[in-house]
Amino acid sequence: MDRSLKNNKLMNQYFSGLVERTAKAPMKIIVDGTQANENPAAAYRGFGCVSANGSSRLLLDYKTEHPHDYEEIMRLLFEKNYGVGITHVKIELGADVNSSSGTEPCSKRLLNEPADVTRGAGFQFAADAKAINPDITIDLLRWGEPGWIARAFSISQEHGMNARYTWYKETLDAAYAVYGLKFDYISADQNETDTPDEAWILYLRYRLDHETNAPYDYSKIKLIASDEVGTQNIAEQMVDNNALRNAVDVIGLHYTTYGDSYTNLLNEAYGKEIWYSEGIPPCNIPELTVQADGSGLIGRNGVIDVANRIINSYYNGKMVMYEFQPAVASYYDGACYAPKQLIRAWEPWSGHYVLDIGFWMALHFSRFAQKGWMFLGGACYGDGDEDHAITNTTNNFMTLSAPDRSDFSMIFTNDSDEPRSYTVQVKDMAFELTTLSIVITRGPSSRQPYDANWFQPGEPIRISHKQQQFSIKVPPYSIMTVTTLDTGWVAGVNTFPAVQPPKSARLPIPYHDDLTYTKEEIRVRGCAPRYMTDQGGAFELVETEDGYAICQKINPKSMPQNWRFHGTPQPITCFGDDKWRCYSIEAEVHLSSQEKHNYAGMGMRYNSAVSCEYTSMCGYSGRLYGDGSWKLMDMESVAAEGLVQQVDLSQWNKLKLLILGNSIFFFLNGSLLTKYTPQCMVNSGRASLCSEYAWNMFRNIHIDPVSVEPVYVRRVDCFGDGILYNENWEIHAMESYRYYNRTSMEAKSGAEFSCNFDGMGIAVIGTATNAEFTVLLDGHTLFENLFVARCDVRQTCFSVDSLSDGTHNLRVFVRGGMFKLDVLEVPEPYAQIPDALSIPSNLRTAISEKRMRQNALRQEKPNFMDAEAMLWHIAHPFTEAPKPEELNPDELSYPASEVTPESAEEMEVAAKTSTEETAPSETLKTSEEPETPEVSEVAEETTTASEPEETDHAPELPEKTAEEQYIEELFTVDSFLPEPSQEEFSAKRLSNEIARIFDEPTPEKSETDYADDPAASES
Repeated sequence: MDRSLKNNKLMNQYFSGLVERTAKAPMKIIVDGTQANENPAAAYRGFGCVSANGSSRLLLDYKTEHPHDYEEIMRLLFEKNYGVGITHVKIELGADVNSSSGTEPCSKRLLNEPADVTRGAGFQFAADAKAINPDITIDLLRWGEPGWIARAFSISQEHGMNARYTWYKETLDAAYAVYGLKFDYISADQNETDTPDEAWILYLRYRLDHETNAPYDYSKIKLIASDEVGTQNIAEQMVDNNALRNAVDVIGLHYTTYGDSYTNLLNEAYGKEIWYSEGIPPCNIPELTVQADGSGLIGRNGVIDVANRIINSYYNGKMVMYEFQPAVASYYDGACYAPKQLIRAWEPWSGHYVLDIGFWMALHFSRFAQKGWMFLGGACYGDGDEDHAITNTTNNFMTLSAPDRSDFSMIFTNDSDEPRSYTVQVKDMAFELTTLSIVITRGPSSRQPYDANWFQPGEPIRISHKQQQFSIKVPPYSIMTVTTLDTGWVAGVNTFPAVQPPKSARLPIPYHDDLTYTKEEIRVRGCAPRYMTDQGGAFELVETEDGYAICQKINPKSMPQNWRFHGTPQPITCFGDDKWRCYSIEAEVHLSSQEKHNYAGMGMRYNSAVSCEYTSMCGYSGRLYGDGSWKLMDMESVAAEGLVQQVDLSQWNKLKLLILGNSIFFFLNGSLLTKYTPQCMVNSGRASLCSEYAWNMFRNIHIDPVSVEPVYVRRVDCFGDGILYNENWEIHAMESYRYYNRTSMEAKSGAEFSCNFDGMGIAVIGTATNAEFTVLLDGHTLFENLFVARCDVRQTCFSVDSLSDGTHNLRVFVRGGMFKLDVLEVPEPYAQIPDALSIPSNLRTAISEKRMRQNALRQEKPNFMDAEAMLWHIAHPFTEAPKPEELNPDELSYPASEVTPESAEEMEVAAKTSTEETAPSETLKTSEEPETPEVSEVAEETTTASEPEETDHAPELPEKTAEEQYIEELFTVDSFLPEPSQEEFSAKRLSNEIARIFDEPTPEKSETDYADDPAASES
């Protein structure tokens, strides 16, 4: 989004209705040392964090592949007097259930197996945090639980409670044995219960108090209850039940800043601490939302909202700790609720990480108030309307003092569009006040970078010695800390000069994982495969006779019991870069049984775990079943299916998916099963593996580029630079997490947008219902009335491809229906090119030259299937292919027609001549246009245009058919060479050509060899 638009009607909606206001009298605050809250249960505890729901999973890859960057991330979170200085870590007691954004592996899946805390990242995360700061306290909380415990409860409550305690106790034992962890707390109840379980809390307290077979004194472990969301039922139960009150040490509440009379009584009269035991970090991305509001800090779930929750939680709820869930987001974009984090770390291949706005917000509190400091009564205040978020505030501030009153700090927020003024009087403190330091975070001024004013030192405040009083004005949309502590180290986003994260980069293709790991890697990652994050099931490394394989480890005997707020889908995991576009994925699968419901498969273009809410399926996946049947899935719908018989399902079988143009091809052991063309394409995404709940295995995962098309995409947000809108759009700067970056632009009547872009095509990603568009490209009408009945999140509403590589202009008019623009995606052949619509020519040239030099040194080309091999497989389905030299051209199913090979120069001249004779509007190819002429016709035209000259410089090559020559050229072009000529290597023409070959009449096929293909029947 062009920032100049902030001055037009679109941006002014955020500032409309502002009139001259009469200056308000400053609010008076008294900072009185005698008013410090000396109740030990009211002492400031600092910040905590929650590692759960798979949110730390990719940190295992950071630790093995980028240990220095992993250490820096952990130091920034946990080291005292350095970064945020988090003081408490809560980890999920995993149960193999999807607890919102992913699964956490269970430490004890069966009653008779020993507890294994090396599964997953949680216990190691806590151990590494403790290694950095031994004073950190650690905590354990369950979401679901293993199936064997649920079965024990079905026998009796006594059996069930004993089984659950066995799970807890053996996990505590193993955590100490493996990592030396001593747990300080256990959150006793199930996460976000609606009915606190008094019986279980009392039982757990009794067993811990009387445990004699433990590596440390389990009676010292304190209990937290009951991690409710929006309610405080446990407090009333504790007031009424003396035994329960004695058993529980801390009241944990989620997503509420308000207590009630019961929580106040328990804190003040009974000394019970109250924690905000799960709260969000900021969810917006300021570098984008600044384009919408000029600040990047405001709005629901924004950074000032979160700071208001922290301030209000003490003033209104007596909560002394706020726990970020999560502090570091080390799962993929597209996970449920993402983005939300202090630090973003979801590129394990590059080691890249980002200190997001939440990190700098946290420093305003944690670096200027130590654990154990006291809140000062009369100098803390918070208001506003609460519905998870805090809105409509008038004043928000908190004041903390060192126990000896030698220092103090005040934190202010202002979420309004006018300054807030305060007069502060200081009294009965143990120092003589002369100056105070200021640290402030606010949005950019005109032409400044979005983060130019984050965490900046302000002008010192000089204090009247006689009156011990000062005045302060908090600017609009800002967070401000006023402190007696040293701020000489504060330098904005350059506060940590030694922190130099690696640059962001796409994961290059080809990507091959043959599952070879060193012993050190296995020690760190446990059984977690490289780059994989599970949404259902448990995909883990296992040793076989032939080396490591990936096994889905959950079967009916170990099926867990779900968390009450979230179901767990069928086993599915994703890995890789969601900016992969045109590639093939190949893997060998081994089925654990030949039962008809058992399946294993893999997928591509997986870009979201929440597009299909209950199944977590996304993109396109191929499955092989135990009875010999197969299915090609489009999201969670069956696109094609069939049955094969000449396959040994007791052995390893090779599956392959390939995307060419707008079509997906599914192969089994090299033989084509089906071709399918979706209606609304998922344009890019990661790879995935899927399985039934059975011990199915995977190995030899190969992801290769399809040379004829750009392998990656450049993804540009709807708020990104270079997109111009008229005034008829509604801005959503805090959209659903189903959208990229939680942003969207919603079209109203008369809406239009335009942009210039560099490349060979562009895809418009957004949601649509009965939408109608007029689309212009380079001034020519491409679509007069393009109708899109339905397009779901992160799918392609429409696309334009097969353009000449260069600068183009896209202009879109929304004529009717519902449409929300999410992102634009431009096909990109190079992994290093940044996400932008326009690319400097010198950058592209430099990368192209580098790639050409690398290719000159390469000894082997990618192992693509050549033309003869492909045609042979079409004629001989489900037959093991002979060695390449044994292929007999006479057996190819496609009829031969002799043509004379032409030079590349002649082909280019002929193609250009053909292009010049075509009207400009007809040269633009789109996903909606009729197919281009068949390649054989083009080949005939170019043959007659000029005959090759005789030469004695090289022997004459054997002649090939036009189709063989064309397809072989396409499948042997190196993806890292400069982009191929679009006249010769158009993805659209490739897709059409292969479709034509596949759809030609062939000898009768057995029903068991090929299945009905809906796409074929439609055509």
